[in-house]
Amino acid sequence: MPTASTAKRTTTPRKRRTRKVTATAPKSAPLNTTPVTKIMEEVKAEAPKVETNVSTKTWVERYQELDGFSVIVIPFLFLEAGTKELLKVLGTLKVPA
Repeated sequence: MPTASTAKRTTTPRKRRTRKVTATAPKSAPLNTTPVTKIMEEVKAEAPKVETNVSTKTWVERYQELDGFSVIVIPFLFLEAGTKELLKVLGTLKVPA
C-alpha cells in the first residue's frame, strides 16, 4: 500500500482569474436631447380633431334600400345557410364548409 511521503511539498499559490480591463472610451453626449414632454405636447397640438357622426339604421330602413333582386335572393341564401347549420348540428350529413 503506498504511503504519503513525509517530505514537505512546496505549493505555489494558485493563480486567480482576473478580468482584462480595456481602456474605456470617453462618453459622448446623448443623441436625443429633446425632452419627452416637449414631443408629446407637439403631437397633441398637431393632432386634428375628428368628429364622427354615427348613425344607425334600423332593419326596415336597410330593407327599403335593397333592390328587387336582393329582396328575392337574400332569403334563399339565409335558408341555405340555416339548413347547412342544422345538418351539421344533427350530424346526419357532413356538409363541406
